[in-house]
Amino acid sequence: MRYEDVLNYVQSLVGRGDDLQAWTWRRSHELGDHGVVPIDPSRGRFLELVARLRVPRRVLEIGSGVGYSALWLLRGMPRNGLLHEIESDPVVAEELSAVLKRAGLKHRVEIHVGPALTVLRKFRGSYDMVFIDAAKEEYPQYLSYAMKLTRPGALILADNMFWSGATFLRGVRKHGANGIIEYTKRIFSDPRLSSLIVPLGDGLSISVRIR
Repeated sequence: MRYEDVLNYVQSLVGRGDDLQAWTWRRSHELGDHGVVPIDPSRGRFLELVARLRVPRRVLEIGSGVGYSALWLLRGMPRNGLLHEIESDPVVAEELSAVLKRAGLKHRVEIHVGPALTVLRKFRGSYDMVFIDAAKEEYPQYLSYAMKLTRPGALILADNMFWSGATFLRGVRKHGANGIIEYTKRIFSDPRLSSLIVPLGDGLSISVRIR
């Protein structure tokens, strides 16, 4: 049984979401030159399910793209939940705003435009859930901020744990792999976290703050 066959089977069951999600998926790929790479639908469904289970009222996504993952998160969040999005590219942020307006969800989202590490310095308060999917070499720094912005019981998730195999296969090299490798070491060695990598798509880690 091949990993690719398993992924394709799961993907066929999930689909790509509703019509707006499918459109956002396509639009995300059209903006690849702006660094937009959306999660696959199976990881999107996982985010939705986790949000339904955790019922987070404050969620932070580091690296929004045009909103494909945001639409999945918002499907699982309570109606009074607020999603904070960080996007470094102003063009992509405008597309995100348009998607949210089209979905009738703009009132549930705050968009912060600028380099993630710069924007995060201004953040205060506590979040119930953090999803990391931005510059891979900065993953360890994102984790440090996520720990400052969460408390016990919160969830911290991060995408691209496999990074096309560059994080665990010899001979496979890809920019950003070292950042992901360091992030992985930290979430599995930090006694404040209980972590696991879920083998969906390019790998999705989930960590629960236990203290």
